[in-house]
Amino acid sequence: MKDVKKTLLMSKRLKYPLLSFLLLLPLLQGYSQLNTDRILTIGRNALYFEDYVLSIQYFNQVIDIKPFLAEPYMYRSIAKIQLGDFEGAELDGTEAIQRNPFLPEAYYARGFSRMRLGNYKGAADDFTKAIEFSPTSQHLKLSRMDANERLGNYEAALQDVEQMMKLNPRNSQLYYEKGRIQLSLKDTLGAELSFTKLIQADSSSHIGWSARALLRHQKNDLKAAYDDYSRAIGLKSPHFGDYMNRGIINVQERRFMDALKDYDKAIELEPKSLLAFLNRGILRSDLGDDNNALSDFVQVLKMDSTLMEARYSKAVLELKLKNYREAIRDYQLILKQHEFFLPAYWGIAQAYDGLNNVREAYRFRQKAYELDRDKDKIRQKMKQDLAAKNKIAEEQPGEKTSKKTDVFNRYATQNIDEHTYESKYSDLRRGQVQRRFVDVVNERNFVISYYSKDDQLRRTTLYHPLIAEYNRKKILPATIKITALEIPLTTELIQQHFDHINTITSQLREKEDDADLYFYRALEYALIQDFTNSIEDLNKAIQLRGDFVLAYFMRANIRYKYTDYRKNTARENQSSTFADNREPLVPDNEYKLDIEMVLRDLDKVNELQPDFSFAYYNKANILSAQKDFKTAIQLYSKAIDQDRNFAEAYFNRGLTYLFTGEETKGLADLSKAGESGIYGAYNLIQRFKEQ
Repeated sequence: MKDVKKTLLMSKRLKYPLLSFLLLLPLLQGYSQLNTDRILTIGRNALYFEDYVLSIQYFNQVIDIKPFLAEPYMYRSIAKIQLGDFEGAELDGTEAIQRNPFLPEAYYARGFSRMRLGNYKGAADDFTKAIEFSPTSQHLKLSRMDANERLGNYEAALQDVEQMMKLNPRNSQLYYEKGRIQLSLKDTLGAELSFTKLIQADSSSHIGWSARALLRHQKNDLKAAYDDYSRAIGLKSPHFGDYMNRGIINVQERRFMDALKDYDKAIELEPKSLLAFLNRGILRSDLGDDNNALSDFVQVLKMDSTLMEARYSKAVLELKLKNYREAIRDYQLILKQHEFFLPAYWGIAQAYDGLNNVREAYRFRQKAYELDRDKDKIRQKMKQDLAAKNKIAEEQPGEKTSKKTDVFNRYATQNIDEHTYESKYSDLRRGQVQRRFVDVVNERNFVISYYSKDDQLRRTTLYHPLIAEYNRKKILPATIKITALEIPLTTELIQQHFDHINTITSQLREKEDDADLYFYRALEYALIQDFTNSIEDLNKAIQLRGDFVLAYFMRANIRYKYTDYRKNTARENQSSTFADNREPLVPDNEYKLDIEMVLRDLDKVNELQPDFSFAYYNKANILSAQKDFKTAIQLYSKAIDQDRNFAEAYFNRGLTYLFTGEETKGLADLSKAGESGIYGAYNLIQRFKEQ
């Protein structure tokens, strides 16, 4: 399901940080004079820039002043969703709906929360209500389809897919959704037809080939399935299941070396796949590669120590390799679960023979003879015990779980999402970082702040004499720093910054010509996402001191943030799930003017301070977003000239080179970025080379 905030407030990425927080008493004493529309707008700013705790404080204030408004409850619901508080988000969605039952966004937000809480029926009802207001919304229909599918209402889910296909016949991926649901309805012919249509519509996508291959595999049409898996793999499918399943077919067709290669690739793509290790271990054992087979079974048991199939295979190999004590240990673990498993007794006896322990070997061999003699009685007893156990299980409430059966022949799970690699290391900078999926997006702009995330690996020089000199004056309550890794504020820090604003405002009544005080308050406003007031104070600071380099740099950053927010919000509103023909927040001509003002401020910074590399870098980022790649590359290069270890500049210049087709330069820059501490560059290098 897509992120609710992306739909409603146009966030750039999905996040569900595991945070706990308290809903505070109103903190905005210094804002009591502001109207609620203004406070609501600032709250939306904070929400857009992922400062969720801060945004909640603004929405709290609006609710305290005008509790009859629906919007602050709705936006607070969205903020809570981002913080993982789905129960609170559902309650706020309900409050919003009670105040305005004609607000489709509120139904969507509550429906999203209910999906996360497992209330699929309630979610489906909310999405249905939202669709009444936006009957052509594909996103809402997709959400309802997901809810209905989880409820087992496959016919209703199929209707939603078919309606979406009528609304957007060019969206070929909907054939995939339709085929999945048809499979749930056991309509295999219809599903195969849907997957075939997907292939016809977009033969360059691996998804269609992969889906049809799995269906044909389940129908035991091995040749057709093999061909489809091969087409998917030829199209760089990232799904380990395609390799896994083709490997199974290769084994059945006795192409054993090809099967090994497929299993190897499956494990490379999904190092936590129990089935891939298990199947490879079985094949290696059959081929006589005993030591490597043993290592595979050891890996399987690390992932699931209860899997007796792997335990028995390991015991057999340990015995064969004369690791007698390990073999005995494995057989005894099996007997704890299956006391009548005759081969385990024979295996233990043989292992004790290898250890020259005649007494124990005789004891287990005798036990095996007794079990074999009484096998009919044992089978009858086992049937009686199983019948009694099943009867007890039927009388127990709750969910029923199936046993692990047919582990050797089951199909690998297909995963339609982008493949991601979860490291065995808790520190994401350790291990094979090139295998961790990284988004192809530029590193962010540098800004002035009190706070930043610590990343000791990055070698970018964050020291500059200009900032050091300003800190020595001790004008501000804390040391300012340059950073591209901003962090959201804690509850206590939010309170402090509101208090600072009130204090500075009092001081400015006596010192109206103090540029530093205006700069100080502008920084405080920026930290609580009040961009309008921040820009106004920076204007005053620059009027009072025309060579105030830091004020120019900060004004450029704040204005660009605000312009980016308004532009993206306007763009999303025009194509939004809930678009209602609203006027854009910023017309194109105004947007271009705002960007021009940002660029002028950055030029002024470098005019006054030619070695301030961060201004070159930020301007390059902006021009890259405007698709002026040639100039952007020149500016990234200027930034690197000032700092030969500027990791972010290498990374972004590398992406720009790749985008413009200069592959050699691009890969060289990404390599330098990785060397300078941006470990995600290695993932991009590997992915690019695999194309």
